[in-house]
Amino acid sequence: MIRILTLVTLVVSTQFAVAQELPAKKFADARRETYKTIGNVELDIHIFEPPGHKVTDRRAAAVFFFGGGWAGGDVAQFAPHCRYLASRGMVGIVADYRVSSRHKTTPFECVKDGKSAIRWVRT
Repeated sequence: MIRILTLVTLVVSTQFAVAQELPAKKFADARRETYKTIGNVELDIHIFEPPGHKVTDRRAAAVFFFGGGWAGGDVAQFAPHCRYLASRGMVGIVADYRVSSRHKTTPFECVKDGKSAIRWVRT
């Protein structure tokens, strides 16, 4: 009986959980740029550069997009990978994009954001 009551309490209490907008992630060791603005939503790209890197340098780069099935996720997921790549002389980039839980978008908008991020990096 206690197990059933615990289960019912858990199910009922989750009904009051509310998704909140995550604050913009700030990484002290990364340069943050806005690559796209849609309405009042700014999508940022976080650039982890190797020591002594100049914007005019031509270096290998890797762009990471967090996982979450287009429903959620966190831009900080691949920050450790980007830091490692930067320590090895590459540029590591992690891009934010709209997801359904925070922005009420479909996967099509998520893919458009990803394409926009790649275009921004290539310019």
